[in-house]
Amino acid sequence: NQAIEYAKRIWLDLGFKEMTGNIIQTSFWNFDALFTPQDHPARETQDTFFIKGIEGKLPDKELVIKVKQAHESGIDKSKGWQYEWHEKEAKKILLRTHTTCLSAQILANLNPKDLPAKYFTIGKVFRNETLDWKHGFEFYQTEGIVISEDINFLHLLGYLKEFYKKMGFDKIKFVPSFFAYTEPSVEIQVFHPERKEWFELGGAGIFRP
Repeated sequence: NQAIEYAKRIWLDLGFKEMTGNIIQTSFWNFDALFTPQDHPARETQDTFFIKGIEGKLPDKELVIKVKQAHESGIDKSKGWQYEWHEKEAKKILLRTHTTCLSAQILANLNPKDLPAKYFTIGKVFRNETLDWKHGFEFYQTEGIVISEDINFLHLLGYLKEFYKKMGFDKIKFVPSFFAYTEPSVEIQVFHPERKEWFELGGAGIFRP
């Protein structure tokens, strides 16, 4: 709890507002709204905890149509994933695998009058992982999103560097990566002084349209 409060204070001091949301989410918000294809390995029971016998509700039809188009044929110079998207798959209920679903919900309901804006959250997430020193099936994740026309990738790296430095990580490095919903994407690695190795402690990027 002390670590969570400490991290919250960092984001608040940087001018972010806190966003909150449910641990239980639909596949729509956890995956589909974030451009993760419905045949992606992360959407299988080996990686995600699904809740049987219950079906979630999708948001308003207009947003569902946009997400369907983004997956099937693409929007804004994207070709999409070129497959048939299914509402039934998007209605599946799960324990959220990341807190980025909250950023997706903020973006979907954002009032242009509120821009520019900065949001963060710190919340519990769940993944069907094998336990070892750097993996857990239940852990806390922090998430941030900055929405403005006057920012770029260097601003993102600046926020990340500042946050990790204030969390006590002296040695960090940025490595090119891939996430379905960001381009460009970056992985944040930190150096573990006892194990003498670099390991991933975060991922980020510029959201796709």
